[in-house]
Amino acid sequence: MRKAGGAIDRRIRAASAAAAVAFALALAGCWFLTPRVLTVPGHPLPVAQYFPSARLAEPIRLRKGHIHTTQPFTIKEGNERWAVALGFVRSDVALSRDRKMNGGSDICWTDGPDEGMHFEACTNATPGFHVQWELLRDDGTVAVRHARDNLVRGAGGTYGTEAITRTLSGFRDQRPGVYRLRITVMRDAKELDFLKPHILLDRPFFDARTNG
Repeated sequence: MRKAGGAIDRRIRAASAAAAVAFALALAGCWFLTPRVLTVPGHPLPVAQYFPSARLAEPIRLRKGHIHTTQPFTIKEGNERWAVALGFVRSDVALSRDRKMNGGSDICWTDGPDEGMHFEACTNATPGFHVQWELLRDDGTVAVRHARDNLVRGAGGTYGTEAITRTLSGFRDQRPGVYRLRITVMRDAKELDFLKPHILLDRPFFDARTNG
């Protein structure tokens, strides 16, 4: 009876210790959860894995004349700052560094010819991307409109192990409320289909202010 009681006491102490550690991590801001990224229902791609800083990530067809309107999202505070970007899922993960540097990198497809990461060794002729995006208020009126052709003017972005993002532009200081993005494709870029293009509502890479 004493042995059984001792075993129960040890289990209780172990459970209490685990709870205390979890509580301490939560207080310290170290409670890790898979980020929630809005996307289309039934989308098979784990968008939070590829675009963890995004608020929204939806697949898009880069075909001239195609119009894509995202699901609604909420801006909670007037000082929020967001970037609109194209996201691409890398296909070159298994390639060696030398192979990437010698024309095999996906950067040869996602970057325009005048962008810093575009390698001289690239042998493909990228179609680039030319898209217009609009921030729509809940009543359908346009709050912000921008367009980007990365064959004419370079775009910033990020280069990750699994994904590449190219920034189209961004917006800030909008009234709290419900919004959507409407994207219009201005030029065909079917050559980029293999990179699974997505439209992203993303947190700016350099931003001193915190988004909600």
